[in-house]
Amino acid sequence: MKKLEEKLAEKTPSLVAFIHENEQDAAEVKQLAEELQAKYGEKANVFCVDSSFNRPVIRKYNVNAYPTWILFKEGEELMRESGKKTVTHLSELIERAF
Repeated sequence: MKKLEEKLAEKTPSLVAFIHENEQDAAEVKQLAEELQAKYGEKANVFCVDSSFNRPVIRKYNVNAYPTWILFKEGEELMRESGKKTVTHLSELIERAF
């Protein structure tokens, strides 16, 4: 969890997709995260956190639905949304964090 907190504290925006590996949409969410990371490179961090292996993180960030997308910058939560999202929508959220 310490490594995650360090990443979220960076000036670079971080979009985190909280997923549950057994959920039907997990593969699609992972693909979206990879696509966004490729698009933004070093300008933004985009990654998934699997709740199956990270229960303390899920509790800390009060994640109750999957997927939950949370955008962080300098350790602060800027926005939170749950459910299916498009690359376009998520890109707009990341762009606002710059």
